Amino acid sequence: MSCFASFQRAIPFSYNHIEELERIVSKNKHIGVIVIETMRHQEPTKGFLRKVRAIADRIGAALIFDEISIGWRLTAGGAHLLYKVHPDIAVFAKAMSNGFPCAAIIGKREVMQAAQKSFISSTYWTDRIGPAAALATIRTLIQKKVPKHLKRIGGQIGDGWKRLAKKHGLRITVVGPEALITFSFEYGTDSAALRTLFTQEMLALGFLAGGSVYVSFAHKPPSVQAYLLAVDEVFALLARAIREGTVKKRLHGPVAHSGFKRLT
Repeated sequence: MSCFASFQRAIPFSYNHIEELERIVSKNKHIGVIVIETMRHQEPTKGFLRKVRAIADRIGAALIFDEISIGWRLTAGGAHLLYKVHPDIAVFAKAMSNGFPCAAIIGKREVMQAAQKSFISSTYWTDRIGPAAALATIRTLIQKKVPKHLKRIGGQIGDGWKRLAKKHGLRITVVGPEALITFSFEYGTDSAALRTLFTQEMLALGFLAGGSVYVSFAHKPPSVQAYLLAVDEVFALLARAIREGTVKKRLHGPVAHSGFKRLT
């Protein structure tokens, strides 16, 4: 998700659609901040991040990269390092502390100094567990080359989904990056019911599973093998349900909602 922030409102624009941002800029003269996730499930194409950086420089807006989800999964220190595009501010959170309460806002001195004119409060001013956990986690991420492990394991899961979907004649789409590997059913309005049935039947086999796997260092090849054996069984059941037209009849509860939706 990407958004543009002005004095009084936030105006969204689509990732990799630089023309949308250009259109917003042309119609709004008082732009303070441009905020984007460095990447999520789409690689930046056609120099997208560089173009956003150039627009921010041209209009004098601060560029903020949200690295909360992707920051440590592709490389230690933030995905922007891979793309060699540096924001004015980058924001990280609990991934860097292995889940313990901790966050970091880093950036250019001239932009960060603006905080001196504001008031910042925190429940965890004197907490030392979060910073200690972050230091230990970052050391492990670097020493154990965790991003490479996440890429390898996520690739195995994604390849497994594709192979098993082909085996059972299911239509799915798999998207990366490998550390956030995700698949979706391609059955129109029935896709949500299929996803719900997948979760229901995987849970019956001992796996709390949805359409995404957020890979961790704890996931090892034996875990992947056990998981894909369960997926094989559940994909077979889904294929039968589709042929018989019994997908919704097999559900023990309502169809799960599709997650976050815009309020406007």
